[in-house]
Amino acid sequence: NLKEVILMSIRRISAIAVLIFTLGSTAAAVAVPNPVEPQTLAQNQQPNRRAGMEGRLFEQLNLSADQKQKMQAVRDRYKDQISQRMQAMRQAREEMETMMSGTDNASQIREKHRQIMGLRQQLEEVKLESMLAMREVLTSEQRSKLAQLMQQRRQAVKNRMQNRQKQQ
Repeated sequence: NLKEVILMSIRRISAIAVLIFTLGSTAAAVAVPNPVEPQTLAQNQQPNRRAGMEGRLFEQLNLSADQKQKMQAVRDRYKDQISQRMQAMRQAREEMETMMSGTDNASQIREKHRQIMGLRQQLEEVKLESMLAMREVLTSEQRSKLAQLMQQRRQAVKNRMQNRQKQQ
């Protein structure tokens, strides 16, 4: 079903975006104590265990104070672009859902889908640039450790999705 495929892809992108936002937010929380920071963090994170997981990620990478500061700078540089593209995708997706339940013809829905796919590509490109900039902050050992941790997380997400499917 097209709608399910779109929703699964959007969830995957959202998870990656949350990771990027959270990486930067965690660096900010550790590097720059600021009374406004908890509010900012709350706006960029889902209120669940992800915040704790991301904090542990930075601990596991053993970032220096300088690296934490640089990670925050990268986050600041890309934050608005990522947020704007995510919002545009969210809006287009909502429009498509409305179109699916309305009287729009297949051609109009396909065009909206193409728009969503274009927005998704733009978002992915900005996120890639952000990740590459963050990658430059890390040592080769930290990069290897990050790759290992990310693989573990992908496997955990895959396992959760499989468990959900079994329950349904």
